[in-house]
Amino acid sequence: MSDDRDTAPLGTVTPYFTVPDAEVFIHFAQTVFHAEIIKEDRYDSGVIQHARLRIGSSVLMLNQATDTYPANASQMHIQVADAAATYDRALQLGATSIMTPNLRPHGEHMAGVIDPSGNTWWIASPAP
Repeated sequence: MSDDRDTAPLGTVTPYFTVPDAEVFIHFAQTVFHAEIIKEDRYDSGVIQHARLRIGSSVLMLNQATDTYPANASQMHIQVADAAATYDRALQLGATSIMTPNLRPHGEHMAGVIDPSGNTWWIASPAP
């Protein structure tokens, strides 16, 4: 998939994930964070070479790990409308809980998960 959406502007800093299975990562991001694919390039074998996802007002990039570019784990803080509901969706898709939803001293309702690709997501929403 590559069309006029793939010209979405990038922020000054753009997260870049190298993951063991790009399809699994994309499905997780779409289901849990309502990500939209805005660019997708594949090798002749069908494996994702490079993809861009939009989550809210942010864009992230990813590629599937290769011998040259091994997978690595990243850590993200993500603002969502409902941290508890997002946390629940993440667990339903195989994420591991590292912090159940709770009110943090800094005033956010937060939770933490490790996704099936090994990345940590700190999920936050305004305190209720």
